[in-house]
Formats: sequence, structure tokens, C-alpha cells
Amino acid sequence: MPGPVRKPTRRSTSLLFIALFLALATVIGLASYGVTLGGLALSGVQRVARTLGGAVSAATDSVAAYGQSLLFARGIYAENDTLRSENQYLDARLRLALGDHDELIRLQAQLAVQQQLPVKTVLAQVTGRAMGMSSMDVFIDHGTAFGVADGAGVFVADSTGQVYVYGKVRGAFKSNATVIPLLDSRCVISGINRRTGEDVLVKGTDGEYCDLSYISPLPQFQSGDIVITSSSSSTFPPNIPIGRVDALTTGTATRLVLRPFAAVWATRYLLVTQGSK
Repeated sequence: MPGPVRKPTRRSTSLLFIALFLALATVIGLASYGVTLGGLALSGVQRVARTLGGAVSAATDSVAAYGQSLLFARGIYAENDTLRSENQYLDARLRLALGDHDELIRLQAQLAVQQQLPVKTVLAQVTGRAMGMSSMDVFIDHGTAFGVADGAGVFVADSTGQVYVYGKVRGAFKSNATVIPLLDSRCVISGINRRTGEDVLVKGTDGEYCDLSYISPLPQFQSGDIVITSSSSSTFPPNIPIGRVDALTTGTATRLVLRPFAAVWATRYLLVTQGSK
């Protein structure tokens, strides 16, 4: 049988109240600590959010500034491109004007030379040159309609107005003709040694010089002699310079050749005799 119920004593009651008080204090302390931790966590989250917001705002501002800079740079580039195009156009116009002026001066010089020649000539412009390695043909813009005939003599004048023999016409058509320079192996021109008066035939070699065929059995030619056109020529007037005699050494052998005065490859205008056969 259960024993009699014991009544709580004053001491046990006091201990019970103390225990309850400690438990309540512990619960309240833990709750307060939790609130503090929550506040700290919330504050940290808010700071992180503010930091991220500032970074995003700064990045947005940077992107906007970059976009504006890019648009400005594109505008500057477009303006520079326009100015560059305008400068190129003006430069081309200036070169064209200067080129026309130089061309006019050259034409005037050629016309002045043409009037001084003892034979009637026509001023022709070089329109092209043969592209083959075995041909030196030069094409001009005047033909039989201007009195240019096959076999006609051709001259060229330098910047000082000095006239030199250039070659012969080989093939004349109505509005154009073909000229072979004196370096061409098909071109043979009679001349004389200005120093000794000896006759000589000048024949092209398809190279940079011409061969000399002497008429005299004992030629007195020497390096430095000037060969000019002969008065007996039916193609050229007399005393027109052809070239200078030069010594050419090949191996152990030395022979005399002729170096033409005419600038064969740098000629833009030619003077062609009219009515020659």
C-alpha cells in the first residue's frame, strides 16, 4: 500500500522556486542572445546588400560611360575618315593639276624643238610598248592620216631641247604606227664619226648598245667619239646625234660599241618625219 503523502517543506519549496527562476532566466537569456544574433545577421545582410548595390551602380555607371566614350570615339573616327577622304581628293586634284602643268611644259618644249628641226615632223605620243622580251616595239597615236609613213625617221628631245635619233617607223596605219628604237636589231641607221668623218652603220642588238659596222677598211674610231647622222641619209637630216662610242670588254676581248643618247624606255613624246619613204 502506498505510504502517506508527504507535505512539501519550506526548504523544498524554496529550492523549487530557485530552480524555476534559474530556468526562466536561462530561457530569457537565450532568447535575448538569439535576438542579438538575429540583429547582427540582419545587419550583415543589409551591409552586404548595400555593398552589392553600390558595386552594381558603379558597374552600371562604368558601362554607361564606356558606351558614351565609344559613341564619341566613333564620331571622331567618322569625322577623321571624312577629312581623310577630302584630303585625298584634294591631294589627287593637286597632283592632277601639277601633272597637267608639267605636261603642258613638256608639250611646249617639244613644239619648240619641232619648229627648229630642218625637216617637217609631227609630234606623236607614245601609247604603249610591246610586252614581249623579244620585241622593243613602241606604239604611237599618229599614222598615215598625219603623214606618218613606213620607214620614217623618229627623233626624241630631252629637257634641254637637244634632239637625238630614236629609231624608225615600222608599220604605219591610218591613226597609229609602230616604231622600232635604234636598240632594236631590225633597226639600221647610217651615220658618221663627227671627229674623223668616217661613215659607219649603226645596228641594234636588242640590248643596251648598238653594234658598229665600219665602211672604211682602216677605221679610226675610238672610245668617246660621237656618231651623228650622215648628210647622205634619206631618212634623217644631217648632224643629229645618235650616240657615243664606248669600249665593251667581254672576257679578254674588247670592242667598240655605240651607246645611244636617246632615252629609249623613258620617252613619252616622239617627233616623226613626214613624207619619208
